[in-house]
Amino acid sequence: MSGRERIAVTGVGIVSALGPDAAGTFRQICSGARGFSPVTLFDVTGQRSRIAAQVSGLSARDVAPAAEADVWSRSDALGVLAAAEALAHAGVATGADGLALSVGGTTGGMYEAEGVLAKMDGEAASDASVRRLLSYPLSTTAERISARLGPVRRAITLCSACSSGALAIVQGAAWLASRRAEYVLAGGTDGLCQLTYTGFNSLGAMDPQACRPFDGRRAGLSLGEGAGFLLLELESGARARGARVLAWLTGWSVQAEAHHITHPEPSGAVAACVIERALARAGRSPADVDYVNAHGTGTVHNDAMEARALQRALGPEIGRVFVSSSKGSIGHTLGAAGGIEAALTVLTLDAGRLPATGGLEVPDETLALRHVPAAGHEMSVRCALSNSFGFGGTGAVLVFEHRSAERQSAVATRQPEVVITGVSSFGPDGALVGVANAEYARPLGADAEPVVVPDPLALLEPAKSRRFDASSALVTLGAEQALADGAAPAAETGLVCGTAYGNVQRSVAFLRRVSERGPRLASPADFPHLVPSAPSGNASIYLGLTGPVTSVSDLGTSAEAAVELGISFIRSGLAERVIAGAAEPADPFIARVLSPLHVHKNAPARGQGAGWVLLESAPAAAHRGARVYARIATWIAEWSTPQAALRALPAPQGSDTERVLCANVDPELIAVLDESSWGRVARSEIAARAGEHEALGGVALACGAALVSNARSSAVLVCGLSRGRHYFALLVPPAVPDSR
Repeated sequence: MSGRERIAVTGVGIVSALGPDAAGTFRQICSGARGFSPVTLFDVTGQRSRIAAQVSGLSARDVAPAAEADVWSRSDALGVLAAAEALAHAGVATGADGLALSVGGTTGGMYEAEGVLAKMDGEAASDASVRRLLSYPLSTTAERISARLGPVRRAITLCSACSSGALAIVQGAAWLASRRAEYVLAGGTDGLCQLTYTGFNSLGAMDPQACRPFDGRRAGLSLGEGAGFLLLELESGARARGARVLAWLTGWSVQAEAHHITHPEPSGAVAACVIERALARAGRSPADVDYVNAHGTGTVHNDAMEARALQRALGPEIGRVFVSSSKGSIGHTLGAAGGIEAALTVLTLDAGRLPATGGLEVPDETLALRHVPAAGHEMSVRCALSNSFGFGGTGAVLVFEHRSAERQSAVATRQPEVVITGVSSFGPDGALVGVANAEYARPLGADAEPVVVPDPLALLEPAKSRRFDASSALVTLGAEQALADGAAPAAETGLVCGTAYGNVQRSVAFLRRVSERGPRLASPADFPHLVPSAPSGNASIYLGLTGPVTSVSDLGTSAEAAVELGISFIRSGLAERVIAGAAEPADPFIARVLSPLHVHKNAPARGQGAGWVLLESAPAAAHRGARVYARIATWIAEWSTPQAALRALPAPQGSDTERVLCANVDPELIAVLDESSWGRVARSEIAARAGEHEALGGVALACGAALVSNARSSAVLVCGLSRGRHYFALLVPPAVPDSR
C-alpha cells in the first residue's frame, strides 16, 4: 500500500467454553466439538432455554490480585486471560512502551452486581455488597487489563451490542494508522449473567437446544461467554522486531441500519454495503475472498439477512466462498463475539483449515450458501471476512489476508482536520443550541432565576419514541438538535454516545421483577433498552443516522471518550460527520450508590444533563458550506500523567480572551493546571453551574465551541480528567491560522 502501511496481527488470545486458549478453542471447533452444557452460574428454572456455552473452572478470584479478589468480574478475568495470551503469543513484553487497549463488551460486571441491584431499593445493602458494585461499570475491565498488562498509553471501552469486539478492533487499527500507538490489544470480553440470559429468553430468541446456525430447523441462539483479543501492530514494527505475522488486517467498515432496535433490516442491503466498503478499503474484490466467518446467530431472521447480504456483496462468487459460524460451537458471546471470531479467522488463515458450523445438519437451502463440511476443511485461504451485526443495527466487517499476500497499491490519504459544526446541551439552563451554550462559562449568580427544564421525551415524536426512557430521550434530542444546528443530513452521519453506567434504574426494575415474579414475567419490551448501546441505537433509528453508531464508557470522562472515538472515525475515513457527546439523566440509584464510589469527596451536588458536538472533517464542512464554530487545533486523550500532556500543548499566547474550561472540579486537574502555563488563563468550571455528572465533558465542549464562535474567546482549552484518564481539546476559530 503506497503511503499506507499494512496492519499485522502478531498475536491472538481466546478463552471460551471449549478451552482456555486460542489454539485449543480452534482445534476443538475444527474437530466438531460443542461447548454447551446446563447453566450452573445462576438459576434458570422456568426459562425457555437452560443451556449455555459456559466457561468451566473459571474463578475471577483466581485471576485477580489478592487485594481485589472480591471485586473482579468474570468479564474482567476472561478479558485479562485472553489479552495476556495475545500479548505473549506476539512476543510483546508486559508493560511494553506504546501499548494501547481497545475493549468491546456489553455485560461488564453485571453477573456480580445483579443480586445487589435487584435488592437495593428493597433493603439496605451491606458494605461488602456495595463493594461488589466496583466491578459494575463497563469500563472497569479496561482498567483491570491495563493494571495487569500495562500501563497502557490510551484505552477505550466500546459497546455496539454484538458487534462491540469487532468495533474495538476497528478502533485499534485507527490508532495504528494515525501513529498513536505502537501496539494495540483489541477485542472483546463478556461473561454470562442472569439479566441477558433472561432477557433473550423473554424475546423468544433462545433455542431450547444448542443453536444451529444456517440450519433449516434453527430455532434461535444459544448464549455463551468468553473473550478474544488480537495484538495489532504496523508492518514496519513487526518486521523490525522479527515478529511472525499471522495475518494482515487490511479492511474494515462500520455502518448502522437505522431500522429496528432488535430486528435486522431484512433485505441485507445495509450489511452488504458494510461488506463492500470493507473490501474496498482492503483493495480487494469478491473474487479474492475464500472464506467468511459469519455472524450466524442461529435465529431465523438474522441468518436469512446475513445470507442475503453475502449474496448481494459477493455476487456470482457466493457459490465458491465457504461460510461458517463459530456460534454453533461456543455460543453467542455478545460483546466478545467480534473479538473471538476475528481471532478464529486469523487462525483459519494461519493454519489453512476451515472450521465447520456446529449443529448444522440440514442446511437451509433457501440461503444458498456454501457451508464448510462437518469435519472441517483443509484449504489455503487468501482473504477472509469476519462479520459482526449487533442489536440496534450497527454492523462491522473486518477483512483479513494471508501473511503471504502482496501489498496492494493505494492512494495515500492525509488525515483531515476536524471541526465543530453544531452544538447542543441539556441541563439546568434548559435545552441550549448554538452560541447559547456559552452560558455555561458564566458563574451561577445568587440572583439567577430558576429555569424550567423541559422533559426531553415531551420534545420528541410520541409514535417514534414510545419505548424510550430518559437516557434515549436525552441522546435523541441532543443529537437531533446538534444535527439541525449544523444543517447536516442524517444519512451517513455517525453517533457516539458516552455513558458511565448504562441504564441502571431500568435494569434494577427489570431484575427486581424477575426476582419477585419469575423469568416468565420478564418484559421483552424493556430488555432491548438495557444494553449500554441502546440510547445510541434508538437515536440512530429515530433520526435515520446510518454512519458508525456506538456507545463508549469511561466513567467521569465518558463524553470525552465519545469525542475521541468520533474524531478517530473521521480521521480514519469511516465517516465525514459524527455527533459525539454524552447524556446522564437523573437516576437515584447512581446518585446514591454508584457515583460516590468513583467521584471525589468535594465534588458539587450531582446534576443531570447532556452535551453534544457535531464533528466534521474540514473538507466535508467546506464542501457543503457549513458554518464552523471552531476547529480542534490540538486533541490529547491519554492514560498517563496529565503534566506530560499539558507540556505537549501549545502555550497560551497571553491574550485576555483565552479561556480554560474544566468539565469537572477534580482536585488533581486543578493542581496540574495551576502548575502549567495555562494556569494563568481565566478559568471556568462547568460543574459549578451544571452540577456534577459524567456527561459534563460534552457540555464543556459545546460551551467552548460557542465561546470561540461568537468571538468571546480567541482560544479555549477544554479539560477533562477522571481516574488517570485525561483529555485536552484546544479549540480555535476556523478563520485564524494556528501559529502556535
